[in-house]
Amino acid sequence: MSTVSNKSPQHSVNREKLQQLFAHGNKQMSVGSYDYANEMFIQCVLNDPANPIYLKSFLANLKKKYGDKKKKGLINFITGSGKKMLSKKPDQIFKTAVETLKSNPWDVGSLLSAGGACEELGHHDVAIEYYKAAVDSEPFHLEANRICGAALREIADYDGALACVHRILKTKPGDQDAEKLRKDLTVEKTIHKGKYATGDSTQIRDAATKPVIAEDEDVMGRPLTYLEQVEKRIKKNPNDIANYLELAQHFYQQADYGKSEHYYLQAVPLSKNSPDIVERLLDTQKQKLHAQVLTLKEKFEKTRQDSTKTEFYKTKEEYDAKNLELAQHRIQHHPNHAGYHFEYGVLLQQRKQIKEAITEFQLAKTEMTRKGECLLALGQCFQLIKQTKLAMTHYQDAVVALSDGEHKKKALYLAARLAFELEDYEKSEEYGHQLAAIDFSYKDLGELLDKVAQKRHN
Repeated sequence: MSTVSNKSPQHSVNREKLQQLFAHGNKQMSVGSYDYANEMFIQCVLNDPANPIYLKSFLANLKKKYGDKKKKGLINFITGSGKKMLSKKPDQIFKTAVETLKSNPWDVGSLLSAGGACEELGHHDVAIEYYKAAVDSEPFHLEANRICGAALREIADYDGALACVHRILKTKPGDQDAEKLRKDLTVEKTIHKGKYATGDSTQIRDAATKPVIAEDEDVMGRPLTYLEQVEKRIKKNPNDIANYLELAQHFYQQADYGKSEHYYLQAVPLSKNSPDIVERLLDTQKQKLHAQVLTLKEKFEKTRQDSTKTEFYKTKEEYDAKNLELAQHRIQHHPNHAGYHFEYGVLLQQRKQIKEAITEFQLAKTEMTRKGECLLALGQCFQLIKQTKLAMTHYQDAVVALSDGEHKKKALYLAARLAFELEDYEKSEEYGHQLAAIDFSYKDLGELLDKVAQKRHN
């Protein structure tokens, strides 16, 4: 890592003020006001870049805001040799990277860029947190693993550094630099554990050249596959939950949900039924059932066998039940997560549990990014229970809240059609014309506008 001394600027906000902002940000995050919380956290991060707690809350809040769904396509500030530019103006690079993370907390380039700037400023511990976040975002990103592995090596976190190297070799088998680093790290780890604690230079030199049975080799020196390496670690320490989670996530990413479920089922009791691990298991089981539903549907379309049709509907029922179980688990353990309330509301609406769905959509609309969708859904729910005035009010509010897109078109269409049914032909025409300006071919809009015109002329 860089040995540059701490060069961070004089901060205009004192630590007492930052702590007040931090406490207020946590309070806002707990009630789902993620945008407001972000205003607090970003001031903390920018004014005290050496504080890892501020960073972790900043990123956690943003991930909750975006519903833990990775965003694609934003600018990467760093590639292979990009770290060279960080030594020029680390303060400016840091601020630019953090500002970008506001829009995408999973952006690997910005995370690495912020970490590199922190190194230049002497904030080594926080730099490692940024690098770890980059690897968490894209576990098999080569540059992220190289940088993170090097940083972990310098603080003697050899297990963490070796994990980065293993991911590099999985992504790029035979990489000579990674192979050499793996062997070096294995020796350094052995020395660090004290097996050569006498400090005798001859013994240490011999250790560097003596064949070592590494984690990714068997007793005969045969290279082990990635899966064999993790299974080897499991046999060595069957109570280490991290290995089960690593394999579960690996198979999940490969869409092998059966094997992923197998390892999550072993991880759950080890975690003492951790809500987070249970949630991952439920999600994996849901994905497994969904894949089975699609396979059975395709099979039935080819064979038209009654047995396949029966199996399809049975599996579909199991999938719907698991989807509901996952949604219930999420709102129970994330009561302030607007996205989860919205998803649960949609499932309830599909099951015709309209009053219960209304409650969930009302809870979800507190998050500004979902307000328009929630208002649209509420309008549909109120219309289903014959509360037409309430439905019309929510459609009108949804039209204002939504930006251009399918939801906007749907809100305009439903508002125009309901206004027609309520014999408010002026409003029906107004919303119909707004929709026509966007998409005249939307459903039966042309026919509806003709009917409105006839009524207004009579």
